[in-house]
Amino acid sequence: MRFHRYHFISVCFSILFYLITSYVNSMGSKLGLAYSQIGMINFFGALSYVITSISIGHLGDKFGYKKILIVEFLLYFFFLVVSLNLSGVFSLVVIAVISNLFFGSFYPQIEGLISKSESLANFPHSKTVMRFNLSWSFGNIIGMALGPFMTVKYPQIIFGYGLFLSTTMSIFVWYDYKSFGNYIRLLCCNFKMEKIVKNIKKYRLVYRSTLFFSGLLYTSVLALFPKLISSYGTALSLTGFLIAFANLSVFLTFLFMGKFNFWVGKPKVSFYFLLVLPVTSLLMFFKPSPMLFLVISFLSGMCYAIPYTFAIYYGLHSEEDDQGKQGGFHEAVIGLLFGFGPLIGGTFLDYFSGIKGLGIFGLLLTIIVFFIQIRFLIKK
Repeated sequence: MRFHRYHFISVCFSILFYLITSYVNSMGSKLGLAYSQIGMINFFGALSYVITSISIGHLGDKFGYKKILIVEFLLYFFFLVVSLNLSGVFSLVVIAVISNLFFGSFYPQIEGLISKSESLANFPHSKTVMRFNLSWSFGNIIGMALGPFMTVKYPQIIFGYGLFLSTTMSIFVWYDYKSFGNYIRLLCCNFKMEKIVKNIKKYRLVYRSTLFFSGLLYTSVLALFPKLISSYGTALSLTGFLIAFANLSVFLTFLFMGKFNFWVGKPKVSFYFLLVLPVTSLLMFFKPSPMLFLVISFLSGMCYAIPYTFAIYYGLHSEEDDQGKQGGFHEAVIGLLFGFGPLIGGTFLDYFSGIKGLGIFGLLLTIIVFFIQIRFLIKK
């Protein structure tokens, strides 16, 4: 597998994204906010992510991905400087909203840049998707594991890392643009071109919908487990190491499904993978323990990564020059599920006063996902 410098950029900023996300959620728990209140902060943040993905995510197609990235890095640098002087619940809302504005545009630009550049160098689409997924998911593991710990012990390091990253990467991309132009310089490879699946627009709709509903459970786990796990006696600073198994699962799922793509264009095979959603939901009715939280975290990562793989594969596989546009649509779905998951999941946790609330939520999601999939299979 050929990883290049823009995959490294994806790793670095994915670490930052989950450090910031963990900071918001862990600090919300530390301030004594209810599950639904933490969910509401995530909802406002994710709403800004969706708006940015749809409105700005395609700008790289028109003006150049590298140019847009440079501007975004500089703007985010100035925001991080200002955010160092903020405190309280209001600061969490501002940090969540502005950070999601940045990342809601960053990911479509980096997706479009890598996808377009590698397609020009004749890289197989499945390999492009796998490498990009592995890069950002690896960053998420680190960010999620260290996020709660850094929030409790050394929160200033999170913002210092963001300032350093925004500065250095803006300089790097600027010089790279001056040297090599709008795309990534890659050696052409003698790969066989992959066939595009017929009726790919229908696949996009079905699997983006599936990703949204199945992924809601995963985002609920990421946002609400710091408070939930700590309520059963585990120190808040240590909760991230349990929740990180969700992102470890995402990474391993991407590795497997990218290596063995026998599911491409085969909805029946894809459906069997989605059975992990009801299994994860049912486990939430067992007696809570650190080991149970670990297992649920791991499986919830699969609930997200499996439909994510389907959605991004069919989403970015295009003969039209609209990789940034499709990346924007894809990231809009991600933003929606990161907003509604914690909000609805938090409401279920508050109402049922325990982890079984998320289990009930998961079973309702299972019904919706199965309806979408069975309807698609019947039509096929």
